[in-house]
Amino acid sequence: MNRFLRLAAAASISVCAINAHAHHGWVAHYDRDSFVRVEGTVREIEFVNPHAYVYIDTISPQGENEVRWCELQARTQLERRGVTIDSFAIGGPIVVEGFISRRDPLGCETGTIRLTDGQVVVFRERNGQSIYGAPQVAGETGVLGTWYPKVFLAEAGSETDSVTRVTEAAIEAHDAFDWITQNPTLSCSPASNIRAWSAPGLPTEIRTQGDTIVIHHEFMDTIREIDLTVTEHPADGPRTDLGHSIARFEGDELVIETQNFAPGALWAGRLNTAGLQTTERLNVDPETGELVLNWTVTDPEFYPDPITGTRVLIRTNLAVDSFDCEPSAGHRPRDGYRSN
Repeated sequence: MNRFLRLAAAASISVCAINAHAHHGWVAHYDRDSFVRVEGTVREIEFVNPHAYVYIDTISPQGENEVRWCELQARTQLERRGVTIDSFAIGGPIVVEGFISRRDPLGCETGTIRLTDGQVVVFRERNGQSIYGAPQVAGETGVLGTWYPKVFLAEAGSETDSVTRVTEAAIEAHDAFDWITQNPTLSCSPASNIRAWSAPGLPTEIRTQGDTIVIHHEFMDTIREIDLTVTEHPADGPRTDLGHSIARFEGDELVIETQNFAPGALWAGRLNTAGLQTTERLNVDPETGELVLNWTVTDPEFYPDPITGTRVLIRTNLAVDSFDCEPSAGHRPRDGYRSN
């Protein structure tokens, strides 16, 4: 993190460099260059959101009994792939191929899994690319409907996100922040409105309710209700991770302006101050039928220049499920199964 921020503070920096150091999600926990095969029997399954964990009784290379753990996708994502809690028969055979944990040699993140019934499911390719998918359906040309990320965005970021300089205050704040233990998703917070759009593999519904636009992200059960008749932000309103939004339609484009944020995290690797302001512009591409979100972030105390990005979503008939995030589970393996 220190190197990323000090590089980003320079007058110029490549997109690759800033993105490589901004990612503090999967690559902070798992080594994409260290692939492992774990074969044994199911000891326990923790079938929860935001991540499921399977614990495997196996034999070490030294011939000793050991318990290994492997992280899987969220419960809702697993169920959409046809994997249920009953797919993990306690005591039944299981094979996992995945990526070694950076902090625990007994841990891994699942790439491919062979379940007790013989079903084989691929979640992540050997190059680290996650695999998601949803049925794409036709619909109206407006922004209302249910949408699904078109592509997986590594660590909820994109190579198209703009490069930005950072201030000394940002460097100090990031140096003091531990993304492994202080990431807001550990307390089941979506982190920010921008992060909520970027959750891989989870749908978002946009609907109207009278004069209110409702944006319902499955990620962390995030619901944003924006009164279209309100045109100003409250001067002394509460400050939250999602801030206070006002919205309007400019033709077919939905424009959302948000401020009154609490200090927090835009997404993994990017903190924000209470001075954060965001603009989201949503419209449907008439040729592809895809929902295009162009967003702009300003936070001059940390970032001298605006940050911009684009997210693309496809229309789907998936129902937005209940995420039911559990703060005490689904973020890390159980202490009893860790080697450190």
